[in-house]
Amino acid sequence: MGIMPSHRRSPTRKAPVRPLSPSPPPYPQPLPPPPPHPTSTSDLQASHRKLQALDIQDLPRPLTAICTRPIPNSYWATPLLLACEYPYTPKNPSKPKLDALLRAGVRTFIDLTEYGELAPYHTAVLSQRCTFLGIDPTTVEYRRFPIRDRCLPESVDQMYAIMDALRDNRDRGRISAVHCRGGIGRTGMVIGCWLVESGVARDGGEALGIIAREWKSVEKCKRYPHSPETGPQFEFVAKFHPSPKYRYRCLEIEAAA
Repeated sequence: MGIMPSHRRSPTRKAPVRPLSPSPPPYPQPLPPPPPHPTSTSDLQASHRKLQALDIQDLPRPLTAICTRPIPNSYWATPLLLACEYPYTPKNPSKPKLDALLRAGVRTFIDLTEYGELAPYHTAVLSQRCTFLGIDPTTVEYRRFPIRDRCLPESVDQMYAIMDALRDNRDRGRISAVHCRGGIGRTGMVIGCWLVESGVARDGGEALGIIAREWKSVEKCKRYPHSPETGPQFEFVAKFHPSPKYRYRCLEIEAAA
């Protein structure tokens, strides 16, 4: 006869008891300054002064060689315009991107995401971060121009409206941050159009070349090697022409000269 299997139960081992780690505080609570990336506010201001002293038509590329990026997935398109990914991560409060942008001098946020696409930050959160950093919340502006992910603006007029907002901030000497979700497609498209609109680039092809050089300095460029993201977005920039308002203003300036 074979050996009958034993029905005795082996003693149950108790799982080790691990102490519960404290849950992170909600995002709006005071947070420590971010690690050495970026540098201090005074260093950022000093690098901005260097940039602003240069001729806008002869800026070195990438601009990060002179002016530090506030967050890894961002780049300076001009001394007054930053391109970046969505700056609010409520599930990761240890990386306060909003704080980094505000410390870098950003005072206008241009949001290209659609309503409900991501957790909003422009209500209480932005005001609370300003207060924590000693910035008057009334000096910070937020504008939304929703564009569907991986798509084009609903019309050329919508892009011209974005250009008007960027021009208004530039004329007031304010630093703007343009972002979508990842800072790749919609953001790259708007940045390219602005480089043409503002005269930094002679045409859309040159604007795309400038973005390509700046994009190489962004942390996520190895995963997403191109900005903008889609063929139609590239084509939109390549064929973009300055708004009639801008062309008319240039003619007025030439006539007065």
